[in-house]
Amino acid sequence: MINKNISIQINGEPFNCLGPLSLQFLLNYLDFNSERVAIELNNTLLPERLFNSTYLNDQDKIEIITIVGGG
Repeated sequence: MINKNISIQINGEPFNCLGPLSLQFLLNYLDFNSERVAIELNNTLLPERLFNSTYLNDQDKIEIITIVGGG
């Protein structure tokens, strides 16, 4: 794979990075626990089992929703 600059949106904010990178790598970089978030990629909810194998592309839109337990 060839590295190139990509521009994505995370929760509506622009984010520039060097791709290709996996969704799991991005979550780790941003210090999110992948077991405590829900991810929507381009309006599609992704199961956690796909985080490692999903690679981000230029202009992708990601919504990261933090799951908070309580009770």
